[in-house]
Amino acid sequence: MMFLMNYYRKPLLITLCCLFSFFSPQTFAESDHCVLLVYHRFTDDGPKSTSVSPELFRSHLSYLQDNGFEVLPLDKVVKALKTKKTLPDKCVSLTADDGYQSIYDGAYPLLKEFQMPMAVFISTQAIDQHYSSMMTWAQLGQMSDLISAYNHGVSHSHLVDKDTKVIVAEITDAQKRLEKELGVKSKFFAYPYGEFDDITYRQLQDLDYVGFGQHSGAIGVNSDWFNLPRFAMAGLYAKMSSFALKVNSLPMPIASERPKLMMIDAGNRPLLTLKFSRPMNANERYQFACFVAGQDNPEINWIGVDKVTVRSVEPLSKGRSRYNCTVPSKQKGRYYWYSKQWLAKAG
Repeated sequence: MMFLMNYYRKPLLITLCCLFSFFSPQTFAESDHCVLLVYHRFTDDGPKSTSVSPELFRSHLSYLQDNGFEVLPLDKVVKALKTKKTLPDKCVSLTADDGYQSIYDGAYPLLKEFQMPMAVFISTQAIDQHYSSMMTWAQLGQMSDLISAYNHGVSHSHLVDKDTKVIVAEITDAQKRLEKELGVKSKFFAYPYGEFDDITYRQLQDLDYVGFGQHSGAIGVNSDWFNLPRFAMAGLYAKMSSFALKVNSLPMPIASERPKLMMIDAGNRPLLTLKFSRPMNANERYQFACFVAGQDNPEINWIGVDKVTVRSVEPLSKGRSRYNCTVPSKQKGRYYWYSKQWLAKAG
């Protein structure tokens, strides 16, 4: 008997060592992430900048179903990451902004067919004033088996250069309507247009909300809980040719960014400094790439092995701009992804 135990012990130890070597701590850590998608309209004849056809949305859901993704409710994803609980490696959460009628007509039937949940951020004034293009409170209640409603402000105003009282009212008054009509308790807020200034950002912190933007990238345990990224699904950005790349993305391992907020003066070439949460190896530093729409590749300068600066080669014009950065991960076809949104106003 002792001989048999010794005979099998060595192969068993070798097997266990191989398993632990394969499932490294980094592999386990990379299951603590999720990809959020943001839609607006589900129609064939809406504005291309905010619309996907129901047919294309079906293709999105089919891809997720056929490729082993788990589509989870937004509140479950946020709770898991904030408490550092493990999520499925292929995690996706669907969201939509504004509350258009096409969600009820075009998206909900498909969500029921695929049994996938969605979070919808609504602006309450449009519903209260019975805009024909928006859903009703009754319709939102009818969809509660799969759709959860959250806060998108009262009037869908740009929350930039606004008085503090106006900002607080936009957030808290909408939350009161959501609670009264639908019993909503979770304090999730999607910035209208994905825009905010320093005052709005601080108010979201003070009011203890989780904030959602409209810049790209996956979320993880180290994400900014007052400005979580979501991949926009509309027009060219919703095509199947890039869908797989986006839903398979991983959060860039960033510990801090400077500046943290988005407001700049138009005509500037803002300098972005990223501090990584771990040393980046030589191959990662070599393959780290950033892009600015309408420009040549930006200037990238490494400071040691865990810090990098990024700067556009041309001044940014008024309005929204982004620095999008990626680096291949060790997993085939999966990229670390980071996006910095800038909002430039006239100087």
